[in-house]
Amino acid sequence: MQTPLATAIVFVYTLSGITVLGLLALFALKLRNLSAEKQARMCEEKYRDYFVYLQAYGEEEERLKVPYGEVTQKEKQLIQKKLFELMERFTGVHRQKLIQLCEDMGLVAHDLERLRSGWKWTRVDAAYNLGVMRSGQAAPDLLVLLQKSGANDPSLFIIARAIAKCARDAEDLRQMAEYVARMKKNVHQLIVDMISDSQLDTTSFYTELIRDKNPELVKIGLIGFAMHAQLELEPGLSRLALSADKEVRIKAVKLMCRDIRYLNDQTIKDFLNHKDWEIRALIVKAIGAMQLADYVHALKKAVGDANWWVRHHSARSLTQLQAKGFSALCDILREEGSNPKSEMAQQIILEELEKAERSLGGEPSTEKLLDYNEKLHLYRKSCKKTISTVQAMEG
Repeated sequence: MQTPLATAIVFVYTLSGITVLGLLALFALKLRNLSAEKQARMCEEKYRDYFVYLQAYGEEEERLKVPYGEVTQKEKQLIQKKLFELMERFTGVHRQKLIQLCEDMGLVAHDLERLRSGWKWTRVDAAYNLGVMRSGQAAPDLLVLLQKSGANDPSLFIIARAIAKCARDAEDLRQMAEYVARMKKNVHQLIVDMISDSQLDTTSFYTELIRDKNPELVKIGLIGFAMHAQLELEPGLSRLALSADKEVRIKAVKLMCRDIRYLNDQTIKDFLNHKDWEIRALIVKAIGAMQLADYVHALKKAVGDANWWVRHHSARSLTQLQAKGFSALCDILREEGSNPKSEMAQQIILEELEKAERSLGGEPSTEKLLDYNEKLHLYRKSCKKTISTVQAMEG
């Protein structure tokens, strides 16, 4: 039977052995890193003139030449890293010539081969490299690799971004977006960010997604559409404002509220009475932002909305409609008793008076003085009593 002392001795020897092995492993890694750094410095020195050439002749019409002489695979990998740095710095013709150089050097072919490796992280590294090199040849294989990635696979987004960079046409982007949206929830903004890395013109692509039957793709399309200035109206937005999917409705209305061409009288009326408070809040904000003074009465009514945010944005929008809007807020104080509507009006009025008073610091312009005095007069009138400026600020 083993004594406690013997057990302790065995434990100490085992722990010491593990510690020594760990130190040896760290030492080996250190030596490996030092060797890699030395090789990188030697490669940098050997091809210094070549790297200068790549930067100097990137805009010339002629094709970039591959390095002179025999280049080892290790040197190719080190040169590849330098090419990646240049690709991130340059755009247009210069980047396209660097991409072509990667093909001429066999770097694309090498990573396409690695994409079929039995080791997962070798495949992922190859996918990343092919994405940086924007190789259209890699798109089919990358799509296959993506389909093998599960919802909990951290490499999913690396492969998806590589596909966006390598996409040959809109169909490649669509397949990528559809799969990622199906695997992951609430990643529409991230998908749009990945698509922005594509070399394709994505404006028409987002328009196609808006018209798709898949709500997830529609959401991606709406986010992407919002990031691009559109010269033409998109009729599909009006239809999407009636969508059964609440998120689609809100995103569509948010886009519509950015362009006055979508907002006729009937549309504004419908949005002001919409069942979704988010849509009511969007339209009252838009009325103020676009300074649609004809809708002062509608905003005045909306200050009494059941939702706090709608009341808040309605009152704020009234302050953007100059004296007419501020007067409407003061009318609410005079017409209403103590209720959420009058409380909101009171809060926004005092905030506006405080902001107007702060603007009087130093040597205020005549315009600012007139604006402040007019607002203060309207407020006093609504309260039906004479108060000093300080009292007005304190309520």
